[in-house]
Amino acid sequence: MNNLQQRTLTGILFVCTLVGSIAIGKWTFFVLFILISYLATNEFYHLAYKAKARPNRKIGIATSIYIFISFFLVASGMVPSKVTLGIIPLIVGLFVYELYRDSKVPFLNLAFTLLGLVYVTTPLALFNFFVFPPEGEAYAAYSPYLLMGIFIFIWTNDSGAYLFGSQFGKHKLFERISPKKTWEGSIGGGVMTMIAAVVLSYLFPQYKMVDMLVVALITVVAGTLGDLVESMFKRSIDVKDSGSFFPGHGGLLDRFDSVILAAPMVYFYIRLIS
Repeated sequence: MNNLQQRTLTGILFVCTLVGSIAIGKWTFFVLFILISYLATNEFYHLAYKAKARPNRKIGIATSIYIFISFFLVASGMVPSKVTLGIIPLIVGLFVYELYRDSKVPFLNLAFTLLGLVYVTTPLALFNFFVFPPEGEAYAAYSPYLLMGIFIFIWTNDSGAYLFGSQFGKHKLFERISPKKTWEGSIGGGVMTMIAAVVLSYLFPQYKMVDMLVVALITVVAGTLGDLVESMFKRSIDVKDSGSFFPGHGGLLDRFDSVILAAPMVYFYIRLIS
């Protein structure tokens, strides 16, 4: 199997697994994304070693799992929001542990441990509030449409940026970080994503067209910035891919880099209008 065939097969399996798990129901969604959250956070901590840091992987990953589970339970209405307070002693525990660790760079270790929770875990945990959309102070029943829409926007934007960029790209978007990205590709990807938003507003009538267009715009802008931020991180530690989880595609962070900044901004918007 050549590299192109491997990339294609891996991509198809990834999309089918992701869409299928979201569409089937809340428990398949939960199992898939708590696993992704664990693996992606662990992948980030592995990369931190290349930055000469020694993040506290055990407490960091335990906190990551707790964040995802508590957000799921709160968003689904199974428990009150007070359960998220359990995050506080876990965070304090990181500082206490580092105190007894006798490291030459304790705050570098703490910084990367906490950054893994802020940069990787929390955006993925916010998916829970997309599949249980807020209705005022309460949350609705499981609904996969908004989260699937966000991934469709990301994939449409990536595909459009590649197609338009390869054909018409001349002006570099951010050459210092990502030499291949162009303004022409970004604009083309954005236009295609706006068209996808109009189509999805008819397929998902529970969402107003204006809201779908705003979510699409947020996803395009924040998603592109998220891609650049991850590229900046990888360049700073001199690695090409965040990992090798997906043959031919890199690591989990490479697959979810766009959503890392998009998810918090979409959550901000849906809370603003709810």
